[in-house]
Amino acid sequence: MKKTFLYLLLIACAANGYAQVKFDALQFSPAYPKKGDKVTFTFNAETSPLIDAKKVDIAVYYFGDAKIKVAEPAITQKGKTYSGSFVISDDAAALGFLFEAGKLKDNNSGKGFLVPVYNSNNQPVKEYYAAAGRVYGNYGEYFFDMNSDPAKNLSSLEEGMKAYPESKNDIAWYGNYLAVRNSINKKEAEPVIRETLTSLAAKPVLTEAEYNFLSRWYNTYKMKPVADSFTNIMKTKYPDGKWKINEVVNKFYSSKEAAKKKEAIEHYKMVMVPNTAAEKEAMDATVASMNGGLASAYAAEKNWDAFYALTKDMKAPARASLYNNLAWNMAEKDDQMAEAKKMSMEATTWAKKEITAPAGKQPESSTKKQWAEQRRNNYAMYGDTYAFILHKTGQYQEGLKYAKEATAIKEFKDAQYNERYTSLLVKAAPTPASRLVIEKLVKDGAASTKTKEDLKTLYVKEKGSDKGFDAYLAKLETTAKVNKEKEVAKTMINEKAPAFTLKDFDGKEVSLASLQGKVVIVDFWATWCGPCIASMPAMQKAQEKLKARGDVEFLFVDTWENVENKKQNAMDFMKKNNYPFHVLMDDESEVVANFKVSGIPTKFILDKKGNIRFKAIGFSGNDDALVDEVSTMVELASK
Repeated sequence: MKKTFLYLLLIACAANGYAQVKFDALQFSPAYPKKGDKVTFTFNAETSPLIDAKKVDIAVYYFGDAKIKVAEPAITQKGKTYSGSFVISDDAAALGFLFEAGKLKDNNSGKGFLVPVYNSNNQPVKEYYAAAGRVYGNYGEYFFDMNSDPAKNLSSLEEGMKAYPESKNDIAWYGNYLAVRNSINKKEAEPVIRETLTSLAAKPVLTEAEYNFLSRWYNTYKMKPVADSFTNIMKTKYPDGKWKINEVVNKFYSSKEAAKKKEAIEHYKMVMVPNTAAEKEAMDATVASMNGGLASAYAAEKNWDAFYALTKDMKAPARASLYNNLAWNMAEKDDQMAEAKKMSMEATTWAKKEITAPAGKQPESSTKKQWAEQRRNNYAMYGDTYAFILHKTGQYQEGLKYAKEATAIKEFKDAQYNERYTSLLVKAAPTPASRLVIEKLVKDGAASTKTKEDLKTLYVKEKGSDKGFDAYLAKLETTAKVNKEKEVAKTMINEKAPAFTLKDFDGKEVSLASLQGKVVIVDFWATWCGPCIASMPAMQKAQEKLKARGDVEFLFVDTWENVENKKQNAMDFMKKNNYPFHVLMDDESEVVANFKVSGIPTKFILDKKGNIRFKAIGFSGNDDALVDEVSTMVELASK
């Protein structure tokens, strides 16, 4: 019902203005909120998944052209009813309400609580449609646990053009629309894009942005000579344009040597002349980012004098993040351990202090609760690195302290953090109590292969041999399996999978319909995607583990590639890594769009009737956990 109502909101115009958005659990006034208005609202948890919560945390997000801001209004609670008010900021185009209790959110059945900001005619402001599109595209999933919906992103932009026909003349606005349309269906989008290119090229006078638009799209369609001609005209017509700034930035990131990076930074400062406060802010952010890259180059060259001279003037959060990343990479290679320890200790000390006495300002897009969690997670990450380094340098007792604090922040659920913790535990405190700690991690399904090896070390220390260990471990893992099945079962869905037919490396067509009667794992990936690549060893283990069943099919769908020969690129990758995967080529990125994927890797587990029963996004870094998760999902989907 709400989906239909929202559609009517965007297209139906009556004498008294556009239809008002309405929700079952949320009421607000005025009906057509405008910039600067005071909005009062009431949330009724009786009609919400949060009905059993003792307290609901409420925040309001302002989505605009450039920034995302969040407000946390004062709330009055009477039983299950929550009331509050806030004033809409002048740069807001859409309002998103967040209702959460602990880790549970009310996302309005996946649709979210999204409200337009209106103009004086009670019509959503022009900027609303692009802002709403971004919420449907990925912001909603991140902030509100909404369902990502590329089709709604597109329809929102289309309705914006109907309401504001002049938006088609705004190359940034219309270019965004074409990009979204192209991402959903390249074949249908191409004629529209080519027509736009022809029409735009015929204009007597073009802006720099329009020349850049032509160049980018002609490059996309592999018409490099045409693209280059527009680039050259752009540079002639706009000799001091933004392209010059972009070239300097690109030169910085393509350079490896510190001296060349430093030269590029100085050049950037010369050509980038900010005219507004916003441009100055953007310039400062770019310089800060480039300085981080320059510092990394100094570290790679082991020019520590230049490195510390540059980093001492960095803002503390940026310096701590840089130090942590460099220290981890150095520790993994056992390289420059003294410097790694020095940097890691500073980052960790800073992060711990930030938990209770933050020196920085709360980010505009984070609630107080989210900001506190970010600071705790920073300390966990930095402390985990420091513990890793202390382990490498033989300081087990000191390392154990930091490792335990880090993994405790992660509630002992992150197998990678747990691995660092248990590796120190068996060194610093090899006691029966330590064994009980690791036993619990195994039972909870939060133990990596290395952690299980640590358990074996303690077992042998107590028993004198490894006799009986396998049976002992199997019993612990049975508990983990039961718990995992209960946890995974809660995420089970039942949606019809989009039909598709794609070709594999041999040119053979593989259709989803041809796999009826099998449980199908569809893994969307790309050769440039780090987490995708990191997850593949685990997916290989899962494939080998489930092969004996005979009723499971793994399909690895290569998508979102931007290289010339996509098939050869994917084949080379598979050959280089010796992966025995059945790869299908989604060259036009249509199947990934039909599955409404917002980020990769994303895996779908389909039952034997072709229904999606599970969707898993990303990779935690724990091979064992992924194998267990996929195995459990397959088992549940096959029932």
